[in-house]
Amino acid sequence: IDFNALILDAGCGLGDGLIALRRAYPQARLHGLEWSWPLRALCALRCPWARVRQGDIWQADWAAYDMVYLFQRPESMPRAAAKARGELKPGAWLVSLEFEATELPLHGRLLAPDGRPVWLYHLS
Repeated sequence: IDFNALILDAGCGLGDGLIALRRAYPQARLHGLEWSWPLRALCALRCPWARVRQGDIWQADWAAYDMVYLFQRPESMPRAAAKARGELKPGAWLVSLEFEATELPLHGRLLAPDGRPVWLYHLS
């Protein structure tokens, strides 16, 4: 990932993913998108260096992002894979905490510090 990459945490909740992404990519431009306005507000307070908006990750356009990170449910992963395939530009990444997107070719699998799997998909 380019140091100046534009990264979206789709469904950022309280901002734990944004905090981890900032540690991994300190130069990246980080955005968070959260449906719940109370969680969005708390995330914005915890992550003042990120652009955190309230909105629907399924309605948002992912085309501008170099990476979309998400922590969804297993049943929503096919929808996330289809959205990534339809909207992300060639060379962009979909990164999923814990749940695999079996509809996409796997680039790699890492373990988060707490032992949960992180699935990496490089869109071509």
